[in-house]
Amino acid sequence: MIQSIGQVMLYVEDIDASAVFWKDKIGFKRVEKQVQGGQVSYIVSPTESSDVQFVLHNKAEVAKLNPGMNLGTPSILMNAIHLEELQEKLVSKGVQANPVIDMGFMKVFNFADNEGNYFAVREVKEEK
Repeated sequence: MIQSIGQVMLYVEDIDASAVFWKDKIGFKRVEKQVQGGQVSYIVSPTESSDVQFVLHNKAEVAKLNPGMNLGTPSILMNAIHLEELQEKLVSKGVQANPVIDMGFMKVFNFADNEGNYFAVREVKEEK
């Protein structure tokens, strides 16, 4: 039985630039470079101890090893406290971020990474 989600693979054109984007623009704390068999990947996550991490892989290298594999970016919804502040912070760092939308049942906005892939962020209440 599957117990949790550990990692989400993101296939990107430029893994070095993507690692910098997630660290410098989004503020992820864990950025770990891994080299296996000559292939480089990065593990990035919001905190050092996050339950789920993104693993950045070179799209062209993965396509060579796995012809026909779907290398599209998955639709990912992240959680954040103080959503408006986060959206404003990302915009101030030059990230293409859309305005916060109140959908009634949740507040959400989306942003594009350095390669134009969009990710969504919803507001969660701060635990007390």
